[in-house]
This record gives sequence, C-alpha cells and structure tokens, in this order.
Amino acid sequence: MNRREWLKSMSTLAVGAIAGPSLLAVFDAHAAAKAPGAKPQFFNPAQYTLVGTVADIVIPRTDTPGATDAGVPLFIDQLFFAVYAKPDQARYTAAMAAFDKAGGKPFQQLDPAQRKALVERLHKEALAVPKGGKIPPAADFVLMTKKLTMLGFFLSQPGCTQVLQYAAVPAQWKADIPLSEAGNGRAWAVEAELKI
Repeated sequence: MNRREWLKSMSTLAVGAIAGPSLLAVFDAHAAAKAPGAKPQFFNPAQYTLVGTVADIVIPRTDTPGATDAGVPLFIDQLFFAVYAKPDQARYTAAMAAFDKAGGKPFQQLDPAQRKALVERLHKEALAVPKGGKIPPAADFVLMTKKLTMLGFFLSQPGCTQVLQYAAVPAQWKADIPLSEAGNGRAWAVEAELKI
C-alpha cells in the first residue's frame, strides 16, 4: 500500500465515522415513522398539519403517491424529535411561525391556490438570496421543508420504487446511454445529503 492509498483509506474511514451516526439516525427516524400506530412526537397537531400541507404542495399526489401518502410528515416529525439539536428545532419552529403569518392569515385558512402561490413565492424568495446571505424565516421554512420532504419521500418505498427506477437485481450493464433508454425513463435512486 502506498501513501496515496493509505490517505484514501483513512479519509474514507474518517468520513464514515463522522457521517455514519447521522445517516443511522435518519434511518432510525424513517423506521420510527413507519411503525404501526406512530404519532407525532415533536409537532403539535396544528404544526403537523401545516408541515403535511406544505409537503403535499412540494410532492403532490398524481399518478404516484404524494408526500403524505409516503409518510413524509411523520418522518419530518421524527427527525426533529430524535435527530436535530435544540437550536435546529428552534430555528425550524420559529421559521414555521413566520411562515404561518406570511399569507396575511393562518396558512390553513388560505384556499389551496393561495397556499400553493405562497409556497412558490417564498421558495423563489429563498433561492434568490445570494450564497451566504440570510434567508427570511418564512422562506427558510419553505426551503427546509422542501429538503426534508424530498429526503423523506425518496427514502420511502413509494419514492424509491414508484417514482424512481428500482431494480433489485439489475440485468445488464449499459454504460453512457440517454436516460430515455435506461429502463423506464425515470431517474435512479441516489444518495441524499441531509442539511437544513
């Protein structure tokens, strides 16, 4: 083993030691969200409903299941209950409170078109902030919820098997071909990064 190989091995070991517990915590939260009779443990009922409504705007039910169908709101609840530190929990709930007031009246009192328009407007606002800039709390809530919704959805069975392409035992290797020719034309499930 030469020096370069040794450094690669040690780097991999260090990253695994740091990222491993976080990844295991995400999987534990997903398993807890799927447990029979699981109920929200972090959010109160109004917050849980709000998160679920926003998650369904991010990934609505179409010919495939939506975010709520895949258990995303409970997954997000479990992440905040079991994984995130107190400062992250406080940041999210404060951003949620700001978001709930951003439409002029409580979010659940808006009609579906107004809800979607508000989420889209705040999402654009969050993306317009330059890198390293401060995202306004209401827009920050939308961006954090979008990231968590996508993480939860694409870790779920419907997300991995009905939306993404999944082959338990792939048949043959075809390198460098267009996506439209790869299986059924859907993207493959890939690793996810957990940052809010």
